[in-house]
Amino acid sequence: MRDRMQFVSVVAATTLLAAATLVLVARATPAEAPLFTSDDGGRTFVYRSRPGDHPSAVAAMFGVPPNDLPAFLAANGINDPTRVASGFVYRIPNAAARELSDRVAALERDNGRLAKALAESAEQRDALTKQVRQAREAADAAESRAARLANAERWLLGAQVLLVLLVLGLGTAAAIAVASVRRQRQAERFARTLAQELEEKRRIGLAERQESGRRVLELETKLRELEAKLGPRVVVSGRSS
Repeated sequence: MRDRMQFVSVVAATTLLAAATLVLVARATPAEAPLFTSDDGGRTFVYRSRPGDHPSAVAAMFGVPPNDLPAFLAANGINDPTRVASGFVYRIPNAAARELSDRVAALERDNGRLAKALAESAEQRDALTKQVRQAREAADAAESRAARLANAERWLLGAQVLLVLLVLGLGTAAAIAVASVRRQRQAERFARTLAQELEEKRRIGLAERQESGRRVLELETKLRELEAKLGPRVVVSGRSS
Protein backbone atom coordinates (compact mmCIF):
# COMPACT_ATOMS: atom_id res chain seq x y z
CA MET A 1 0.00 0.00 0.00
CA ARG A 2 2.84 2.38 0.85
CA ASP A 3 4.59 1.59 -2.44
CA ARG A 4 1.41 2.40 -4.34
CA MET A 5 1.08 5.75 -2.57
CA GLN A 6 4.69 6.58 -3.41
CA PHE A 7 4.09 5.59 -7.02
CA VAL A 8 0.99 7.83 -7.18
CA SER A 9 3.01 10.70 -5.69
CA VAL A 10 5.73 10.26 -8.31
CA VAL A 11 3.16 10.19 -11.11
CA ALA A 12 1.51 13.34 -9.71
CA ALA A 13 4.86 15.15 -9.49
CA THR A 14 5.71 14.11 -13.03
CA THR A 15 2.33 15.36 -14.23
CA LEU A 16 2.82 18.73 -12.49
CA LEU A 17 6.31 19.06 -13.94
CA ALA A 18 5.02 18.26 -17.41
CA ALA A 19 2.25 20.84 -16.97
CA ALA A 20 4.81 23.45 -15.88
CA THR A 21 6.90 22.59 -18.90
CA LEU A 22 3.91 23.05 -21.19
CA VAL A 23 3.19 26.44 -19.56
CA LEU A 24 6.76 27.59 -20.08
CA VAL A 25 6.73 26.41 -23.67
CA ALA A 26 3.35 28.09 -24.25
CA ARG A 27 4.70 31.39 -22.93
CA ALA A 28 7.51 31.36 -25.46
CA THR A 29 6.79 33.07 -28.76
CA PRO A 30 6.76 30.95 -31.91
CA ALA A 31 9.82 32.72 -33.20
CA GLU A 32 11.83 32.06 -30.06
CA ALA A 33 13.68 28.84 -29.31
CA PRO A 34 12.21 26.69 -26.53
CA LEU A 35 13.35 27.48 -23.01
CA PHE A 36 14.75 23.98 -22.54
CA THR A 37 14.90 20.61 -24.17
CA SER A 38 15.11 17.11 -22.81
CA ASP A 39 17.87 14.56 -23.19
CA ASP A 40 18.66 11.04 -22.08
CA GLY A 41 15.15 9.86 -22.79
CA GLY A 42 13.54 12.63 -20.73
CA ARG A 43 15.68 11.94 -17.69
CA THR A 44 17.66 15.20 -18.10
CA PHE A 45 16.57 18.79 -18.92
CA VAL A 46 18.90 20.90 -21.10
CA TYR A 47 18.55 24.65 -20.45
CA ARG A 48 20.53 27.45 -22.10
CA SER A 49 20.79 30.39 -19.69
CA ARG A 50 19.68 33.88 -20.60
CA PRO A 51 20.94 37.21 -19.46
CA GLY A 52 20.20 37.73 -15.79
CA ASP A 53 19.79 34.00 -14.99
CA HIS A 54 21.47 33.03 -11.77
CA PRO A 55 22.33 29.37 -11.10
CA SER A 56 20.20 29.34 -7.95
CA ALA A 57 17.24 30.77 -9.88
CA VAL A 58 17.70 28.16 -12.60
CA ALA A 59 17.83 25.42 -9.96
CA ALA A 60 14.69 26.79 -8.29
CA MET A 61 12.95 27.04 -11.68
CA PHE A 62 13.49 23.30 -12.23
CA GLY A 63 12.51 22.37 -8.68
CA VAL A 64 15.97 21.62 -7.32
CA PRO A 65 15.84 21.93 -3.49
CA PRO A 66 18.23 24.46 -1.88
CA ASN A 67 19.99 21.64 -0.07
CA ASP A 68 20.84 20.06 -3.44
CA LEU A 69 22.21 23.32 -4.92
CA PRO A 70 25.91 22.45 -4.30
CA ALA A 71 25.44 19.12 -6.02
CA PHE A 72 23.61 20.88 -8.88
CA LEU A 73 26.51 23.33 -9.34
CA ALA A 74 29.10 20.54 -9.14
CA ALA A 75 27.20 18.45 -11.69
CA ASN A 76 27.29 21.37 -14.13
CA GLY A 77 30.95 22.20 -13.43
CA ILE A 78 30.21 25.60 -11.85
CA ASN A 79 32.81 26.69 -9.33
CA ASP A 80 31.71 30.31 -8.96
CA PRO A 81 27.95 30.91 -9.26
CA THR A 82 28.54 34.68 -9.77
CA ARG A 83 30.58 34.17 -12.92
CA VAL A 84 28.26 32.12 -15.13
CA ALA A 85 27.96 33.67 -18.58
CA SER A 86 24.78 34.00 -20.56
CA GLY A 87 24.19 31.05 -22.86
CA PHE A 88 25.63 28.55 -20.41
CA VAL A 89 24.06 25.14 -20.93
CA TYR A 90 22.65 23.62 -17.77
CA ARG A 91 21.92 19.94 -17.47
CA ILE A 92 19.28 19.45 -14.80
CA PRO A 93 18.29 15.94 -13.74
CA ASN A 94 14.59 15.31 -14.15
CA ALA A 95 14.10 13.91 -10.68
CA ALA A 96 10.49 12.99 -11.25
CA ALA A 97 11.25 11.23 -14.53
CA ARG A 98 14.25 9.50 -13.05
CA GLU A 99 12.29 8.47 -9.99
CA LEU A 100 9.49 7.31 -12.24
CA SER A 101 11.98 5.45 -14.43
CA ASP A 102 13.64 3.95 -11.37
CA ARG A 103 10.23 3.06 -10.05
CA VAL A 104 9.30 1.46 -13.36
CA ALA A 105 12.62 -0.40 -13.36
CA ALA A 106 11.96 -1.50 -9.78
CA LEU A 107 8.46 -2.58 -10.77
CA GLU A 108 9.92 -4.45 -13.72
CA ARG A 109 12.41 -6.12 -11.40
CA ASP A 110 9.58 -6.92 -8.99
CA ASN A 111 7.58 -8.21 -11.92
CA GLY A 112 10.55 -10.35 -12.95
CA ARG A 113 10.89 -11.66 -9.41
CA LEU A 114 7.16 -12.30 -9.26
CA ALA A 115 7.29 -14.04 -12.62
CA LYS A 116 10.23 -16.11 -11.40
CA ALA A 117 8.42 -16.86 -8.14
CA LEU A 118 5.31 -17.74 -10.15
CA ALA A 119 7.37 -20.03 -12.37
CA GLU A 120 8.96 -21.61 -9.29
CA SER A 121 5.49 -21.96 -7.75
CA ALA A 122 4.29 -23.59 -10.97
CA GLU A 123 7.29 -25.93 -10.87
CA GLN A 124 6.60 -26.69 -7.21
CA ARG A 125 2.94 -27.26 -8.07
CA ASP A 126 3.94 -29.60 -10.89
CA ALA A 127 6.38 -31.35 -8.55
CA LEU A 128 3.68 -31.67 -5.88
CA THR A 129 1.22 -32.90 -8.50
CA LYS A 130 3.80 -35.46 -9.62
CA GLN A 131 4.44 -36.48 -6.01
CA VAL A 132 0.69 -36.79 -5.39
CA ARG A 133 0.34 -38.90 -8.55
CA GLN A 134 3.29 -41.04 -7.51
CA ALA A 135 1.84 -41.35 -4.00
CA ARG A 136 -1.50 -42.43 -5.49
CA GLU A 137 0.24 -44.92 -7.75
CA ALA A 138 2.23 -46.21 -4.78
CA ALA A 139 -0.99 -46.46 -2.73
CA ASP A 140 -2.71 -48.33 -5.58
CA ALA A 141 0.31 -50.63 -5.91
CA ALA A 142 0.34 -51.20 -2.13
CA GLU A 143 -3.39 -51.93 -2.18
CA SER A 144 -2.89 -54.35 -5.06
CA ARG A 145 -0.03 -56.04 -3.20
CA ALA A 146 -2.19 -56.21 -0.07
CA ALA A 147 -5.00 -57.82 -2.07
CA ARG A 148 -2.55 -60.32 -3.59
CA LEU A 149 -1.12 -61.05 -0.13
CA ALA A 150 -4.62 -61.53 1.28
CA ASN A 151 -5.43 -63.90 -1.59
CA ALA A 152 -2.13 -65.70 -1.04
CA GLU A 153 -2.91 -65.97 2.68
CA ARG A 154 -6.28 -67.54 1.86
CA TRP A 155 -4.59 -69.98 -0.50
CA LEU A 156 -1.95 -70.69 2.13
CA LEU A 157 -4.62 -71.31 4.76
CA GLY A 158 -6.39 -73.70 2.38
CA ALA A 159 -3.09 -75.42 1.62
CA GLN A 160 -2.38 -75.74 5.34
CA VAL A 161 -5.82 -77.27 5.91
CA LEU A 162 -5.25 -79.68 3.02
CA LEU A 163 -1.80 -80.49 4.40
CA VAL A 164 -3.27 -81.19 7.83
CA LEU A 165 -5.94 -83.41 6.27
CA LEU A 166 -3.27 -85.14 4.20
CA VAL A 167 -1.13 -85.68 7.30
CA LEU A 168 -4.15 -87.03 9.16
CA GLY A 169 -4.96 -89.28 6.21
CA LEU A 170 -1.37 -90.47 6.03
CA GLY A 171 -1.38 -91.03 9.78
CA THR A 172 -4.60 -93.01 9.55
CA ALA A 173 -3.24 -95.00 6.61
CA ALA A 174 -0.01 -95.60 8.50
CA ALA A 175 -1.96 -96.73 11.57
CA ILE A 176 -4.06 -99.03 9.40
CA ALA A 177 -0.92 -100.32 7.71
CA VAL A 178 0.76 -100.90 11.07
CA ALA A 179 -2.36 -102.69 12.34
CA SER A 180 -2.47 -104.75 9.14
CA VAL A 181 1.19 -105.63 9.52
CA ARG A 182 0.59 -106.59 13.12
CA ARG A 183 -2.41 -108.72 12.17
CA GLN A 184 -0.40 -110.25 9.34
CA ARG A 185 2.43 -111.03 11.73
CA GLN A 186 -0.04 -112.46 14.22
CA ALA A 187 -1.60 -114.53 11.43
CA GLU A 188 1.85 -115.68 10.34
CA ARG A 189 2.73 -116.60 13.93
CA PHE A 190 -0.62 -118.39 14.28
CA ALA A 191 -0.05 -120.17 10.97
CA ARG A 192 3.45 -121.21 12.03
CA THR A 193 2.13 -122.36 15.39
CA LEU A 194 -0.70 -124.25 13.69
CA ALA A 195 1.75 -125.75 11.20
CA GLN A 196 4.01 -126.76 14.06
CA GLU A 197 1.06 -128.29 15.90
CA LEU A 198 -0.06 -130.11 12.74
CA GLU A 199 3.48 -131.28 12.14
CA GLU A 200 3.68 -132.43 15.72
CA LYS A 201 0.34 -134.22 15.42
CA ARG A 202 1.47 -135.71 12.11
CA ARG A 203 4.65 -136.96 13.73
CA ILE A 204 2.66 -138.28 16.67
CA GLY A 205 0.17 -139.94 14.31
CA LEU A 206 2.99 -141.37 12.24
CA ALA A 207 4.67 -142.61 15.37
CA GLU A 208 1.38 -144.13 16.54
CA ARG A 209 0.87 -145.76 13.14
CA GLN A 210 4.40 -147.05 13.23
CA GLU A 211 3.81 -148.32 16.76
CA SER A 212 0.51 -149.89 15.66
CA GLY A 213 2.21 -151.51 12.66
CA ARG A 214 4.99 -152.74 14.88
CA ARG A 215 2.45 -154.23 17.29
CA VAL A 216 0.54 -155.76 14.41
CA LEU A 217 3.76 -157.31 13.16
CA GLU A 218 4.56 -158.54 16.63
CA LEU A 219 1.06 -160.02 16.96
CA GLU A 220 1.32 -161.64 13.54
CA THR A 221 4.71 -163.02 14.49
CA LYS A 222 3.35 -164.37 17.76
CA LEU A 223 0.33 -165.74 15.92
CA ARG A 224 2.48 -167.58 13.43
CA GLU A 225 4.62 -168.91 16.25
CA LEU A 226 1.50 -170.02 18.09
CA GLU A 227 0.12 -171.69 14.96
CA ALA A 228 3.38 -173.37 14.47
CA LYS A 229 3.25 -174.72 18.00
CA LEU A 230 -0.42 -175.75 18.05
CA GLY A 231 -0.82 -177.19 14.61
CA PRO A 232 -2.73 -176.29 11.52
CA ARG A 233 -6.28 -176.63 12.94
CA VAL A 234 -6.31 -174.42 15.91
CA VAL A 235 -9.23 -172.14 16.46
CA VAL A 236 -8.13 -168.57 17.08
CA SER A 237 -10.67 -166.05 18.29
CA GLY A 238 -13.62 -168.35 17.41
CA ARG A 239 -12.39 -169.13 13.86
CA SER A 240 -10.66 -172.25 12.52
CA SER A 241 -7.41 -171.98 10.65
